[in-house]
Amino acid sequence: MQDAQTIYELRLACHKPACPVCSLVQRAGARYIEGIFTESMLDPGIRQKLVESHGFCHEHTWQSINLKHSDALGHAILYQDLVKDAINKIEDNWQNTGNQLARTLEPVSACPACLVEEAALERILESLAVALSNPDFVTEFMESNGLCFPHLQQLLPRLDGKRKANVLGLQQSRLENLKSELAEFIRKSDYRFRDEAIGKEGDSYKRAADMIRGKRRPADKKDLN
Repeated sequence: MQDAQTIYELRLACHKPACPVCSLVQRAGARYIEGIFTESMLDPGIRQKLVESHGFCHEHTWQSINLKHSDALGHAILYQDLVKDAINKIEDNWQNTGNQLARTLEPVSACPACLVEEAALERILESLAVALSNPDFVTEFMESNGLCFPHLQQLLPRLDGKRKANVLGLQQSRLENLKSELAEFIRKSDYRFRDEAIGKEGDSYKRAADMIRGKRRPADKKDLN
């Protein structure tokens, strides 16, 4: 099923660096986290759910702090709950075996931001698969840097032969460009060519990592736009 708003956002993301699917998924998670801190942190029910999940996973925890999705007070309120919960669990289970205590300290639910991103990813991939039947969208998609491998793998089973050919053609082109830039960066790193200025190939290894493993989490809010 296609989603008009998602397709519109995909069109915009095609003209920005890195995998457009990564961009939209990460934005969905960031919006959710910011909404929790700005609208729901004083809701006891929401905070109890966050206690059960131990807040957010490692990536989303530090994303929320680094991108300042909340002021320090919001994080202090959340982590006061989590610290109190940890103290109570240790005190109540002090006499248990190490294995039992370790299980007690595990979260009982998944990171809520991860769940939001998983749902967003399904919607985005379905919308992208549909949009790739539209020649106008394909023209814009061809302006993108291609998909990261994880999202390419998830998209391919949803495509027929023509759409698959378009996607793989773009992917092959971007991979060839990266191969050339990586080779140039490696060449210029040789002491014999140290007088040659490093150009756009200077961050080719970062862009290659983005493509192979997925877009790195943003370090600045503007990178989510």
